[in-house]
Amino acid sequence: MQYINSNKLNEIKLNKNNFYVLIDFDRTITKGGSISCWKVLYYSNYLGPDFRKKYDEIHDRKLPDGDDKLKIKYYEDKFRAYMKLQEDYNLNDMIIDSAIREKTLIFRDNSKEFFAKMYELHIPVIIISCSIKNVLEKVLRVHNCYYDNIEIYGNYFDYTEQRNHIYNVTPYNKNQIAFSKKTNKMIENRGNIVLLGDMVEDIKMVSQDKLIDTITIGFLDEDKGIEKNLEKYNSNFDVVLTNNSSFEDVIKILKI
Repeated sequence: MQYINSNKLNEIKLNKNNFYVLIDFDRTITKGGSISCWKVLYYSNYLGPDFRKKYDEIHDRKLPDGDDKLKIKYYEDKFRAYMKLQEDYNLNDMIIDSAIREKTLIFRDNSKEFFAKMYELHIPVIIISCSIKNVLEKVLRVHNCYYDNIEIYGNYFDYTEQRNHIYNVTPYNKNQIAFSKKTNKMIENRGNIVLLGDMVEDIKMVSQDKLIDTITIGFLDEDKGIEKNLEKYNSNFDVVLTNNSSFEDVIKILKI
Protein backbone atom coordinates (compact mmCIF):
# COMPACT_ATOMS: atom_id res chain seq x y z
CA MET A 1 0.00 0.00 0.00
CA GLN A 2 1.05 3.58 -0.65
CA TYR A 3 0.11 6.66 1.40
CA ILE A 4 1.14 9.84 -0.38
CA ASN A 5 1.04 13.55 0.50
CA SER A 6 0.32 14.67 -3.06
CA ASN A 7 0.48 18.38 -2.18
CA LYS A 8 4.08 18.11 -0.96
CA LEU A 9 5.16 16.08 -3.99
CA ASN A 10 3.52 18.57 -6.34
CA GLU A 11 5.26 21.49 -4.63
CA ILE A 12 8.74 20.04 -5.10
CA LYS A 13 9.66 19.58 -8.74
CA LEU A 14 12.56 17.16 -8.93
CA ASN A 15 15.02 16.82 -11.74
CA LYS A 16 18.35 15.00 -11.89
CA ASN A 17 20.29 18.19 -11.12
CA ASN A 18 18.42 19.63 -8.15
CA PHE A 19 18.37 16.91 -5.47
CA TYR A 20 20.38 14.28 -3.69
CA VAL A 21 19.40 11.17 -1.74
CA LEU A 22 19.79 10.66 2.01
CA ILE A 23 19.08 7.07 2.91
CA ASP A 24 19.23 4.66 5.83
CA PHE A 25 20.48 1.11 5.21
CA ASP A 26 19.05 -1.64 7.44
CA ARG A 27 15.38 -2.34 6.63
CA THR A 28 15.36 0.54 4.16
CA ILE A 29 17.68 -0.71 1.44
CA THR A 30 17.19 -4.19 2.87
CA LYS A 31 13.78 -5.77 3.49
CA GLY A 32 11.93 -5.56 6.77
CA GLY A 33 12.64 -9.20 7.57
CA SER A 34 16.35 -9.06 6.78
CA ILE A 35 19.02 -9.29 9.45
CA SER A 36 20.98 -6.11 10.13
CA CYS A 37 24.62 -5.38 9.36
CA TRP A 38 25.36 -5.80 13.07
CA LYS A 39 23.77 -9.25 13.05
CA VAL A 40 25.76 -10.54 10.05
CA LEU A 41 28.67 -11.21 12.39
CA TYR A 42 26.41 -12.43 15.19
CA TYR A 43 24.81 -15.17 13.10
CA SER A 44 28.02 -16.33 11.48
CA ASN A 45 30.20 -18.91 13.21
CA TYR A 46 33.45 -16.99 12.81
CA LEU A 47 33.44 -15.34 16.24
CA GLY A 48 32.02 -18.30 18.14
CA PRO A 49 29.07 -18.96 20.48
CA ASP A 50 30.67 -17.14 23.42
CA PHE A 51 30.69 -13.99 21.29
CA ARG A 52 26.92 -14.29 20.84
CA LYS A 53 26.34 -14.58 24.57
CA LYS A 54 28.34 -11.43 25.29
CA TYR A 55 26.71 -9.63 22.34
CA ASP A 56 23.28 -10.46 23.79
CA GLU A 57 24.26 -8.99 27.13
CA ILE A 58 25.06 -5.69 25.40
CA HIS A 59 22.03 -5.88 23.12
CA ASP A 60 19.62 -6.41 26.02
CA ARG A 61 20.55 -3.17 27.77
CA LYS A 62 17.35 -1.17 28.19
CA LEU A 63 16.90 2.07 26.24
CA PRO A 64 16.37 4.83 28.84
CA ASP A 65 13.36 7.08 28.95
CA GLY A 66 14.06 10.75 28.43
CA ASP A 67 15.28 13.15 25.78
CA ASP A 68 17.43 12.43 22.72
CA LYS A 69 20.65 13.30 24.57
CA LEU A 70 20.16 10.34 26.90
CA LYS A 71 19.31 8.08 23.99
CA ILE A 72 22.33 9.23 21.99
CA LYS A 73 24.61 8.47 24.95
CA TYR A 74 22.92 5.08 25.41
CA TYR A 75 23.65 4.10 21.80
CA GLU A 76 27.20 5.48 21.85
CA ASP A 77 27.95 3.42 24.96
CA LYS A 78 26.30 0.39 23.39
CA PHE A 79 28.15 0.69 20.09
CA ARG A 80 31.44 1.30 21.92
CA ALA A 81 30.84 -1.97 23.80
CA TYR A 82 30.05 -3.78 20.52
CA MET A 83 33.28 -2.51 19.00
CA LYS A 84 35.32 -3.52 22.03
CA LEU A 85 33.76 -6.99 21.97
CA GLN A 86 34.63 -7.46 18.30
CA GLU A 87 38.15 -6.25 18.92
CA ASP A 88 38.48 -8.78 21.75
CA TYR A 89 37.44 -11.52 19.32
CA ASN A 90 39.92 -10.39 16.66
CA LEU A 91 37.48 -9.19 14.03
CA ASN A 92 39.21 -8.62 10.70
CA ASP A 93 38.42 -7.92 7.08
CA MET A 94 38.54 -11.60 6.11
CA ILE A 95 35.98 -12.55 8.78
CA ILE A 96 33.61 -9.80 7.60
CA ASP A 97 33.97 -10.92 3.99
CA SER A 98 33.30 -14.57 4.87
CA ALA A 99 30.35 -13.72 7.13
CA ILE A 100 28.68 -11.62 4.43
CA ARG A 101 28.92 -14.39 1.87
CA GLU A 102 27.51 -16.87 4.38
CA LYS A 103 24.72 -14.72 5.82
CA THR A 104 23.33 -12.68 2.97
CA LEU A 105 21.25 -9.61 3.71
CA ILE A 106 17.97 -9.51 1.79
CA PHE A 107 17.83 -6.43 -0.43
CA ARG A 108 14.51 -4.72 -0.99
CA ASP A 109 13.21 -5.42 -4.50
CA ASN A 110 14.69 -3.12 -7.14
CA SER A 111 17.03 -1.41 -4.66
CA LYS A 112 20.02 -2.35 -6.83
CA GLU A 113 18.25 -0.89 -9.86
CA PHE A 114 17.60 2.27 -7.84
CA PHE A 115 21.32 2.61 -7.09
CA ALA A 116 22.15 2.01 -10.75
CA LYS A 117 19.67 4.69 -11.84
CA MET A 118 21.06 7.24 -9.38
CA TYR A 119 24.54 6.50 -10.70
CA GLU A 120 23.40 6.80 -14.31
CA LEU A 121 21.78 10.19 -13.56
CA HIS A 122 24.79 11.39 -11.48
CA ILE A 123 22.60 11.91 -8.40
CA PRO A 124 24.57 11.75 -5.13
CA VAL A 125 23.48 9.08 -2.65
CA ILE A 126 24.49 9.52 1.00
CA ILE A 127 23.93 6.53 3.26
CA ILE A 128 23.75 7.30 6.99
CA SER A 129 23.58 4.13 9.04
CA CYS A 130 23.86 3.12 12.68
CA SER A 131 25.33 -0.19 11.54
CA ILE A 132 28.95 -1.13 10.90
CA LYS A 133 30.28 0.75 7.90
CA ASN A 134 32.85 -2.00 7.19
CA VAL A 135 30.05 -4.54 6.71
CA LEU A 136 27.83 -2.16 4.77
CA GLU A 137 30.56 -1.31 2.26
CA LYS A 138 31.35 -4.96 1.62
CA VAL A 139 27.67 -5.82 1.20
CA LEU A 140 27.32 -3.18 -1.52
CA ARG A 141 30.49 -4.41 -3.23
CA VAL A 142 29.32 -8.04 -3.16
CA HIS A 143 26.05 -6.92 -4.77
CA ASN A 144 27.90 -4.81 -7.37
CA CYS A 145 26.17 -1.57 -6.40
CA TYR A 146 28.86 0.46 -4.65
CA TYR A 147 29.14 3.28 -7.18
CA ASP A 148 31.33 6.36 -6.94
CA ASN A 149 28.30 8.63 -6.38
CA ILE A 150 27.72 6.89 -3.02
CA GLU A 151 29.08 8.20 0.27
CA ILE A 152 28.66 6.20 3.50
CA TYR A 153 28.56 7.45 7.08
CA GLY A 154 28.34 4.83 9.83
CA ASN A 155 30.06 3.24 12.79
CA TYR A 156 33.49 2.07 11.70
CA PHE A 157 35.80 -0.64 12.99
CA ASP A 158 39.45 0.39 12.69
CA TYR A 159 41.77 -2.60 12.16
CA THR A 160 44.96 -0.61 12.69
CA GLU A 161 46.93 -0.64 15.92
CA GLN A 162 45.45 2.75 16.83
CA ARG A 163 41.92 1.24 17.01
CA ASN A 164 40.28 4.59 16.30
CA HIS A 165 36.80 3.12 16.07
CA ILE A 166 33.82 5.31 15.18
CA TYR A 167 30.73 4.48 17.21
CA ASN A 168 28.83 7.76 17.38
CA VAL A 169 26.19 7.34 14.63
CA THR A 170 22.88 6.66 16.40
CA PRO A 171 19.20 6.80 15.36
CA TYR A 172 18.90 10.08 17.25
CA ASN A 173 21.79 12.18 15.94
CA LYS A 174 21.88 11.59 12.19
CA ASN A 175 21.49 15.30 11.42
CA GLN A 176 24.67 16.00 13.43
CA ILE A 177 26.92 13.98 11.12
CA ALA A 178 29.62 16.22 9.63
CA PHE A 179 29.98 15.59 5.90
CA SER A 180 33.40 15.48 4.28
CA LYS A 181 34.57 18.08 1.76
CA LYS A 182 34.02 15.51 -0.97
CA THR A 183 30.40 14.94 0.06
CA ASN A 184 29.69 18.66 0.37
CA LYS A 185 31.12 19.20 -3.10
CA MET A 186 28.88 16.45 -4.50
CA ILE A 187 25.69 18.02 -3.12
CA GLU A 188 26.65 21.63 -3.82
CA ASN A 189 23.86 23.57 -5.56
CA ARG A 190 21.35 20.74 -5.00
CA GLY A 191 18.62 22.36 -2.93
CA ASN A 192 16.24 19.43 -2.60
CA ILE A 193 16.58 16.13 -0.77
CA VAL A 194 14.88 12.76 -1.06
CA LEU A 195 15.10 11.06 2.33
CA LEU A 196 14.33 7.37 2.81
CA GLY A 197 14.18 5.45 6.09
CA ASP A 198 12.29 2.85 8.07
CA MET A 199 12.11 4.70 11.40
CA VAL A 200 10.55 8.06 12.19
CA GLU A 201 13.92 8.96 13.75
CA ASP A 202 15.49 8.69 10.26
CA ILE A 203 13.87 12.02 9.41
CA LYS A 204 16.59 13.50 11.63
CA MET A 205 19.02 12.91 8.79
CA VAL A 206 18.04 16.45 7.77
CA SER A 207 17.79 19.51 9.99
CA GLN A 208 14.37 20.97 10.70
CA ASP A 209 14.92 23.97 8.42
CA LYS A 210 15.62 21.71 5.41
CA LEU A 211 12.47 19.60 5.74
CA ILE A 212 10.47 22.04 3.64
CA ASP A 213 12.69 21.17 0.65
CA THR A 214 12.78 17.45 1.43
CA ILE A 215 10.53 14.60 0.30
CA THR A 216 10.51 12.04 3.11
CA ILE A 217 9.70 8.40 2.33
CA GLY A 218 9.14 5.86 5.09
CA PHE A 219 9.08 2.08 4.71
CA LEU A 220 6.68 0.50 7.20
CA ASP A 221 6.83 -3.28 7.09
CA GLU A 222 5.05 -5.92 9.09
CA ASP A 223 7.95 -6.41 11.51
CA LYS A 224 7.33 -2.85 12.76
CA GLY A 225 3.55 -3.34 13.06
CA ILE A 226 1.73 -1.64 10.19
CA GLU A 227 -1.65 -1.17 11.84
CA LYS A 228 -0.08 -0.01 15.10
CA ASN A 229 2.29 2.55 13.54
CA LEU A 230 0.61 3.69 10.30
CA GLU A 231 -0.87 6.87 11.78
CA LYS A 232 2.48 7.91 13.25
CA TYR A 233 4.29 7.27 9.96
CA ASN A 234 1.65 9.15 7.96
CA SER A 235 2.03 12.10 10.35
CA ASN A 236 5.79 12.25 9.83
CA PHE A 237 6.60 11.04 6.31
CA ASP A 238 5.38 12.55 3.03
CA VAL A 239 5.17 9.05 1.55
CA VAL A 240 4.62 5.79 3.45
CA LEU A 241 5.20 2.46 1.70
CA THR A 242 4.06 -0.73 3.43
CA ASN A 243 4.43 -4.51 3.04
CA ASN A 244 8.05 -4.57 1.85
CA SER A 245 7.37 -2.19 -1.02
CA SER A 246 9.78 -2.09 -3.92
CA PHE A 247 12.16 0.68 -4.95
CA GLU A 248 10.31 0.59 -8.25
CA ASP A 249 7.49 2.28 -6.32
CA VAL A 250 9.94 4.96 -5.17
CA ILE A 251 11.08 5.68 -8.73
CA LYS A 252 7.48 5.92 -9.98
CA ILE A 253 6.39 8.21 -7.16
CA LEU A 254 9.35 10.56 -7.65
CA LYS A 255 8.93 10.47 -11.45
CA ILE A 256 12.66 10.20 -12.08
